[in-house]
Order: sequence, then C-alpha cells, then structure tokens
Amino acid sequence: MQQSLAYDFSSEENSHKWRGLFVPSLQKVQKQVHPSLSAKEDGLQYIEVLILQLLNMLCVAQPRTIQDVEERVQKTFPHPIDKWAIADALSAIEKRKRRNPLLLPVDKIHPLLKEVLGYKIDYHVSLYIVAVLEYISADILKLAGNYVGNIRHYEISQQDIKVSMCADKVLMDMFDQDEDIGLESQCGDEPSSTGEVTYDDLVRAEIAEERQYLRELNLIIKVFRDAFFFNTKLFTPTDIEVIFSNILDIHELTVKLLGLIEDAVEMTADDSPHPLVGSCFEDLAEEQAFDPYETFSQDILSRQYHEHFSNLMAKPAVAHHFQSIAEGFKEAVQYVLPQLMMVPVYHCLHYFELLQQLQDNSQDEDDQECLKQAITALLNLQSSMERIYSKHLPRRKPG
Repeated sequence: MQQSLAYDFSSEENSHKWRGLFVPSLQKVQKQVHPSLSAKEDGLQYIEVLILQLLNMLCVAQPRTIQDVEERVQKTFPHPIDKWAIADALSAIEKRKRRNPLLLPVDKIHPLLKEVLGYKIDYHVSLYIVAVLEYISADILKLAGNYVGNIRHYEISQQDIKVSMCADKVLMDMFDQDEDIGLESQCGDEPSSTGEVTYDDLVRAEIAEERQYLRELNLIIKVFRDAFFFNTKLFTPTDIEVIFSNILDIHELTVKLLGLIEDAVEMTADDSPHPLVGSCFEDLAEEQAFDPYETFSQDILSRQYHEHFSNLMAKPAVAHHFQSIAEGFKEAVQYVLPQLMMVPVYHCLHYFELLQQLQDNSQDEDDQECLKQAITALLNLQSSMERIYSKHLPRRKPG
C-alpha cells in the first residue's frame, strides 16, 4: 500500500532538491516566448514556486499512467486551460519520438518524482507531467512579457508577473490566489515542411490566434476597464461606454467563436480531409453576430473618443487614481490602452482574410459552401469596416 502522506516540497529535507531546479530552463522558456525581453531572478523564482504548486496538485492523486495525469488535469485545471495543457502534453509525447521537445529538465525531474510519489513511474508519464508544467510556465511568461512590453519596460519582474496575472480568471482560479495570469497557448506545430499553408495549418493557427486575442480582450476588460468601472466617483457609466464601447459584446462573440472552432476540430470525422470550420463562421455571420465590430470601430476611431479620453486623463484626480494602482499604470492607461483598443479592429479585418484563405484551401464541398455563405453574409460588414478604417487612419503606416 502506497503512503498517502503529501510530499512537502518546502520542507527542510526536500526544498534544497527543488530550489532553483527550474530557473535556468525557465530562462530559456522566457527567451522562447519573448526573445527581446529578459527576466529577473525573482520573477523566475516566483514562477518556479507556482510550478511546484501545480506539480503537487498533480502528484497528490498518485498518478501511474498518462491517463491518470490527464484525468487529474481535467479535474483540477479550469476550463479551457485543461484542454490546452493536455493537447500540448500529448504533442510533447509524440515529438519525443524524434527529439526531446521540452526545455524544462525532464531528466532531473523524473528521478525526483519517485521520491514525491513513493514509487517509480514510466519516463513518458514524467514527460507528460513536465510538458503540462512547461505549458503553464510559458503561458505565464507570455502574458507577463506582453504586459512589460505594454508599459515600455524590458525586464520581467516578480511584480510584473503578479500584476499581469490580474488579466486572466482561468489561471487565477487554477492557482486559487488573488492575482491572475495567463496568455496565449503556444501554437503547437509549425506550418507544413513543404512551405505550403494547408487548411489544417490555418485552423491550428486560428485557434492559437483566438486564444491570444481572448487574453488581450481579458487584459483590456479585467485590468483596464475594471480600473475605471470600480471607481464610480471618478468615472460615470458614460465615461466607461465611451472609452470601452461594446468590448463586452466583442468578448462574448470571441468566446463563442473559439468554442465552436474547438468543438468542430474535436468532432472531425475520420473520413474528413480536415476539420470543417466553415459552419462555425456561417452560423455566426447569418446571425449578424459580427456586427458589434462595426459599432466598436466607429466608436474607437471617432474624434469624440480621443477627445473624451484626453480630457479624462488630463484630470489630476484621474492621474492620481491610476498611479495609486501600480507603478507605471497611469502610463499604461495613457499610452497602451489606446493601442490595445485597436486590436479588435485589426482582428475583425483579419477574419475577412482568413475566410478567403480557408475557402481557397478547403477540400470539402459542403465546407466550401459554408465559407462562401459566410463571406457573402459578411460583405456589408467588411465594406463598412474598411471604410471606417481608411477614413479615420488616412496617414497610418502599414505594418
């Protein structure tokens, strides 16, 4: 009978075996997700603590097989990060046949897991566990790096990680703490080695893109909008409506679209040439679900928006409020928020290009027809969006 006493990672007997074990490889993960930034030691140490917390969460169920670990992830990780972590871990197992795909030190962690569990597990089970940990650490570093870039800094600190964690309820729930974290799932495989982009490549890239986009929307809503919303003395409902328009409607649509695409991929029939996502776009387009983008773009690109925003930011009480939230936060609101509010405009324009690419690459007649119907249903919106964009940004440089 196995001992059911929980292994204490922080005890005097055990802590020295783990302390600093992940830090060098976390530095490599950081360079992989944000090559132009660096990370402070305290930031990497903080992520190590979070990783050990996750490792403990996985090991307490006494897993013996990959299936056991997968079930534990599904049970304890919030949706949808459970699916993303499992997908990356399975991908790591597949790639292991060719090379070690992970940066975290599997070879050092594998023998230590015998001590944690009280019995030896298969190497590929250790690989799976470490792949889950690496996925989460990359996610944290990606979000923190985006936050650091947004406030025009070049180094990720522990404080940056804690602040950026506020943007993502999913990871906050997972770590059961007051701060949040998160950011884009790493796009698994690169486009096919032939250099040609396939329908599969487009769908995989789009899922990664939607996840990234959803995190950016969460950053706008949870960090920036909440900073306005919860101070009713300084900001009126009109202020919030003018500054953030219908961003909540955009968020709701994005969650719905991502869910539909992920479901379509999961339900791909064995005899299908590729996942069929045309119906996802057709249904939403015919419901006019993308129309909030027109309202949003008109609002955000209007002169009134910029005047209202500038007048608000010129008030000393407003500046003081944002300064009191965190160092550099006032500058983030003043300079970064207007840039972030442009992201949905660009993303909507991206949909029009994507639909055409999917139609060009689809090998299924019904799917091609769905995509054609979606493109047709969105023609008026596309025309409006392009007109609004070109009217308000006549001197914008490309790229």
